[in-house]
Amino acid sequence: MSLESKLAEWEDRIALNELKKQKAPDSRLVVSRDIEKNSVTKSNALARAYYRFNLVEKRAMEALISQINPEGNSQDVLQTLTLKATDYAKVYNVTPKSAYRELEAAVSGLMHRVFSVKGVRGREEFTLMSNAQYLEGQGAITCSFNSYIVKHLVDLHVKFTKYPLKTTAAFKSSYTWRFYELLVSWAKHPKFTDGLFAGWCNIGVDELRKMLGVPESYQWINFKNQVIAVAQKELESNLGISMEFKYFKTGKKITSIKIIFLEQEKITLTES
Repeated sequence: MSLESKLAEWEDRIALNELKKQKAPDSRLVVSRDIEKNSVTKSNALARAYYRFNLVEKRAMEALISQINPEGNSQDVLQTLTLKATDYAKVYNVTPKSAYRELEAAVSGLMHRVFSVKGVRGREEFTLMSNAQYLEGQGAITCSFNSYIVKHLVDLHVKFTKYPLKTTAAFKSSYTWRFYELLVSWAKHPKFTDGLFAGWCNIGVDELRKMLGVPESYQWINFKNQVIAVAQKELESNLGISMEFKYFKTGKKITSIKIIFLEQEKITLTES
């Protein structure tokens, strides 16, 4: 069956079966001291936030989030968390020397980059951390999350994004990572997709740019070739996720995209 045929079938199922909101199943992974075994869990709103991190900052951010129990309480988030260079090196398959250097470089971005998140009253902006420090001679960073981000990391029952941290280890571009998070947040309930990781979304080009953190200076051809095409190639080669794109114009300008994605190999994610 072609992807288009599957899409039509799944759309019919969703149209006929309104998915009820329910508490997430108790199959979440227990937060482990070995962060390589942890998952990243956050609200869909945070997964779709507007921000730009480089790959090193993104790696550090998600390794820290993976240490938070999403079934915990706000105090879990506000506590100081530590990320060791040895753990960072193990998860992302870099040398210890590189891990020390990258963690030190990540601190400034973790502290100062601004997130724009859609809320019930419009968009709100905040920084990720309330404090962050590189511990000289100890090969680690310590961080405390900003109190404004608490609701996006704990007590999540519906509308959350979750994926194993290790699935991202081979990504070479932070754009690919952000694209992957968006796909996870857009994935349809597996009961509509024959148990496969799959879904689709119609999104404006400008909206997608902001979610991925692509500079406004990028012309469309650069955006398409250096961001979309790179993410498409990495996701297919690393995770077996195929993507198709349909482009829509207003006049002569491409203004929106329909993104369709389907796993070619089994990917295990928590239903949300």
